[in-house]
Amino acid sequence: MSLGGPVSSDRGGDSWRHLHWPFIGVAVLLVVLILLTPDLFLTSSGGLETRAQLIVDRASIAGNTRFYVESIGTSTRYASIAIGLAPLPSWPYYGTATGVHGWNWTNGTQTLVLIAQAPANPVAINVTVKYVDPSGGTTEYVGVYGFDLNVTSQVLGAVTLLPGTTAPPATTPLFNLPIFLLLAVQTPSGRTQ
Repeated sequence: MSLGGPVSSDRGGDSWRHLHWPFIGVAVLLVVLILLTPDLFLTSSGGLETRAQLIVDRASIAGNTRFYVESIGTSTRYASIAIGLAPLPSWPYYGTATGVHGWNWTNGTQTLVLIAQAPANPVAINVTVKYVDPSGGTTEYVGVYGFDLNVTSQVLGAVTLLPGTTAPPATTPLFNLPIFLLLAVQTPSGRTQ
Protein backbone atom coordinates (compact mmCIF):
# COMPACT_ATOMS: atom_id res chain seq x y z
CA MET A 1 0.00 0.00 0.00
CA SER A 2 1.35 3.41 -0.91
CA LEU A 3 0.64 6.71 0.74
CA GLY A 4 -2.35 8.41 -0.78
CA GLY A 5 -3.39 5.26 -2.62
CA PRO A 6 -6.85 3.77 -2.49
CA VAL A 7 -7.80 1.97 0.73
CA SER A 8 -9.25 -1.46 0.19
CA SER A 9 -12.37 -2.26 2.18
CA ASP A 10 -12.29 -5.92 1.15
CA ARG A 11 -12.23 -8.16 4.26
CA GLY A 12 -11.00 -11.23 2.50
CA GLY A 13 -14.05 -12.23 0.53
CA ASP A 14 -15.45 -15.70 1.21
CA SER A 15 -12.64 -16.69 3.58
CA TRP A 16 -13.77 -13.98 6.04
CA ARG A 17 -17.32 -15.42 6.23
CA HIS A 18 -16.07 -18.98 6.79
CA LEU A 19 -13.63 -17.88 9.47
CA HIS A 20 -16.44 -16.87 11.87
CA TRP A 21 -18.32 -20.21 11.93
CA PRO A 22 -15.80 -21.97 14.23
CA PHE A 23 -15.93 -19.01 16.62
CA ILE A 24 -19.73 -19.03 16.59
CA GLY A 25 -19.71 -22.79 17.24
CA VAL A 26 -17.36 -22.39 20.22
CA ALA A 27 -19.49 -19.57 21.63
CA VAL A 28 -22.66 -21.66 21.37
CA LEU A 29 -20.91 -24.62 23.02
CA LEU A 30 -19.71 -22.42 25.89
CA VAL A 31 -23.22 -21.08 26.47
CA VAL A 32 -24.63 -24.62 26.56
CA LEU A 33 -21.94 -25.74 29.02
CA ILE A 34 -22.54 -22.72 31.26
CA LEU A 35 -26.25 -23.48 31.35
CA LEU A 36 -25.87 -27.22 32.01
CA THR A 37 -22.95 -27.27 34.47
CA PRO A 38 -25.02 -26.35 37.56
CA ASP A 39 -27.04 -29.57 37.07
CA LEU A 40 -23.89 -31.61 37.63
CA PHE A 41 -23.38 -30.09 41.05
CA LEU A 42 -26.93 -30.10 42.38
CA THR A 43 -27.34 -31.60 45.81
CA SER A 44 -30.28 -33.71 44.69
CA SER A 45 -30.10 -37.45 45.17
CA GLY A 46 -27.49 -38.97 42.91
CA GLY A 47 -25.89 -35.66 41.97
CA LEU A 48 -22.15 -35.53 41.40
CA GLU A 49 -21.47 -33.37 44.44
CA THR A 50 -23.31 -35.79 46.75
CA ARG A 51 -21.51 -38.87 45.38
CA ALA A 52 -19.67 -40.74 48.14
CA GLN A 53 -16.08 -41.90 47.83
CA LEU A 54 -13.78 -44.17 49.82
CA ILE A 55 -10.25 -42.88 50.33
CA VAL A 56 -7.64 -45.49 51.24
CA ASP A 57 -4.41 -44.31 52.82
CA ARG A 58 -1.53 -45.60 54.87
CA ALA A 59 -1.78 -44.76 58.57
CA SER A 60 1.17 -43.35 60.51
CA ILE A 61 1.40 -46.68 62.39
CA ALA A 62 3.28 -49.19 60.23
CA GLY A 63 1.07 -51.86 58.73
CA ASN A 64 -2.22 -50.03 59.43
CA THR A 65 -4.60 -48.88 56.74
CA ARG A 66 -6.78 -45.79 57.20
CA PHE A 67 -10.12 -45.35 55.44
CA TYR A 68 -12.05 -42.12 54.92
CA VAL A 69 -15.59 -41.91 53.54
CA GLU A 70 -16.71 -38.51 52.30
CA SER A 71 -18.34 -36.82 49.33
CA ILE A 72 -16.70 -35.53 46.19
CA GLY A 73 -18.24 -32.17 47.09
CA THR A 74 -16.79 -30.41 50.08
CA SER A 75 -19.85 -29.98 52.26
CA THR A 76 -22.30 -32.83 51.72
CA ARG A 77 -23.84 -33.99 54.98
CA TYR A 78 -24.88 -37.64 54.96
CA ALA A 79 -27.82 -38.99 56.96
CA SER A 80 -25.65 -41.97 57.87
CA ILE A 81 -22.31 -43.59 57.11
CA ALA A 82 -21.44 -47.11 58.24
CA ILE A 83 -17.97 -48.64 57.88
CA GLY A 84 -17.46 -52.30 58.73
CA LEU A 85 -13.96 -53.78 59.04
CA ALA A 86 -13.19 -57.50 59.26
CA PRO A 87 -10.02 -59.55 58.91
CA LEU A 88 -9.73 -61.61 55.73
CA PRO A 89 -8.66 -65.24 56.14
CA SER A 90 -5.98 -65.05 53.44
CA TRP A 91 -4.45 -62.95 50.67
CA PRO A 92 -5.18 -62.87 47.85
CA TYR A 93 -8.83 -63.32 48.78
CA TYR A 94 -11.03 -64.75 46.02
CA GLY A 95 -14.35 -64.95 47.90
CA THR A 96 -17.21 -62.51 48.28
CA ALA A 97 -18.44 -60.43 51.19
CA THR A 98 -20.70 -63.28 52.36
CA GLY A 99 -17.59 -65.32 53.24
CA VAL A 100 -16.26 -62.61 55.59
CA HIS A 101 -17.20 -62.75 59.29
CA GLY A 102 -16.46 -60.77 62.44
CA TRP A 103 -17.36 -57.27 61.23
CA ASN A 104 -16.45 -54.39 63.55
CA TRP A 105 -18.70 -51.40 62.72
CA THR A 106 -18.11 -47.65 62.99
CA ASN A 107 -21.24 -45.56 62.44
CA GLY A 108 -21.91 -41.87 62.00
CA THR A 109 -25.12 -39.89 61.54
CA GLN A 110 -25.56 -36.40 60.12
CA THR A 111 -21.87 -36.28 59.29
CA LEU A 112 -19.58 -34.99 56.55
CA VAL A 113 -16.90 -37.68 56.87
CA LEU A 114 -16.24 -40.90 58.76
CA ILE A 115 -12.78 -42.36 59.40
CA ALA A 116 -11.82 -45.93 60.34
CA GLN A 117 -8.42 -47.56 60.82
CA ALA A 118 -7.56 -51.22 60.34
CA PRO A 119 -4.65 -52.77 62.22
CA ALA A 120 -5.30 -56.17 60.61
CA ASN A 121 -3.93 -57.20 57.23
CA PRO A 122 -5.49 -58.34 55.03
CA VAL A 123 -8.75 -56.54 55.82
CA ALA A 124 -12.22 -56.28 54.30
CA ILE A 125 -14.16 -53.01 54.37
CA ASN A 126 -17.91 -52.74 53.93
CA VAL A 127 -19.27 -49.21 53.38
CA THR A 128 -22.86 -47.98 53.21
CA VAL A 129 -23.66 -44.28 52.89
CA LYS A 130 -27.17 -42.82 52.94
CA TYR A 131 -27.86 -39.36 51.54
CA VAL A 132 -31.20 -37.57 51.92
CA ASP A 133 -31.68 -34.51 49.71
CA PRO A 134 -33.66 -31.42 50.81
CA SER A 135 -36.80 -32.72 49.06
CA GLY A 136 -36.62 -36.05 50.95
CA GLY A 137 -35.23 -38.21 48.14
CA THR A 138 -32.67 -40.78 49.26
CA THR A 139 -29.67 -42.36 47.62
CA GLU A 140 -27.46 -45.11 49.04
CA TYR A 141 -23.83 -45.61 48.07
CA VAL A 142 -22.14 -48.95 48.76
CA GLY A 143 -18.80 -50.67 48.38
CA VAL A 144 -17.18 -53.82 49.76
CA TYR A 145 -13.44 -54.26 49.18
CA GLY A 146 -10.50 -56.27 50.41
CA PHE A 147 -7.08 -54.69 51.05
CA ASP A 148 -3.66 -55.95 52.02
CA LEU A 149 -1.07 -53.36 53.01
CA ASN A 150 2.26 -55.11 52.57
CA VAL A 151 4.94 -53.02 54.28
CA THR A 152 7.73 -55.36 53.12
CA SER A 153 6.99 -55.04 49.41
CA GLN A 154 5.64 -51.47 49.83
CA VAL A 155 2.43 -52.31 47.95
CA LEU A 156 -1.29 -52.07 48.72
CA GLY A 157 -3.20 -54.99 47.18
CA ALA A 158 -6.92 -54.56 46.53
CA VAL A 159 -9.97 -56.50 45.31
CA THR A 160 -13.70 -55.81 45.13
CA LEU A 161 -15.93 -58.15 47.12
CA LEU A 162 -19.26 -56.88 45.80
CA PRO A 163 -20.19 -58.02 42.29
CA GLY A 164 -21.18 -55.15 40.03
CA THR A 165 -18.93 -52.54 41.60
CA THR A 166 -15.82 -51.00 40.12
CA ALA A 167 -12.65 -52.78 41.16
CA PRO A 168 -9.79 -50.77 42.63
CA PRO A 169 -6.29 -51.08 41.16
CA ALA A 170 -5.00 -54.60 41.93
CA THR A 171 -1.79 -53.18 43.37
CA THR A 172 -0.74 -49.65 44.27
CA PRO A 173 2.74 -48.67 45.45
CA LEU A 174 2.54 -47.13 48.91
CA PHE A 175 4.13 -43.91 47.68
CA ASN A 176 1.09 -43.47 45.35
CA LEU A 177 -1.41 -43.50 48.23
CA PRO A 178 -4.04 -42.32 48.85
CA ILE A 179 -6.36 -43.92 46.31
CA PHE A 180 -9.89 -42.67 45.70
CA LEU A 181 -12.75 -45.08 44.92
CA LEU A 182 -16.24 -43.92 43.96
CA LEU A 183 -18.82 -45.95 45.81
CA ALA A 184 -21.55 -47.56 43.71
CA VAL A 185 -25.09 -46.18 43.69
CA GLN A 186 -27.48 -48.77 45.05
CA THR A 187 -30.87 -48.80 43.33
CA PRO A 188 -34.12 -49.43 45.23
CA SER A 189 -34.06 -53.02 43.90
CA GLY A 190 -30.68 -53.58 45.59
CA ARG A 191 -28.60 -53.56 42.41
CA THR A 192 -25.46 -51.45 42.15
CA GLN A 193 -24.58 -48.99 39.40
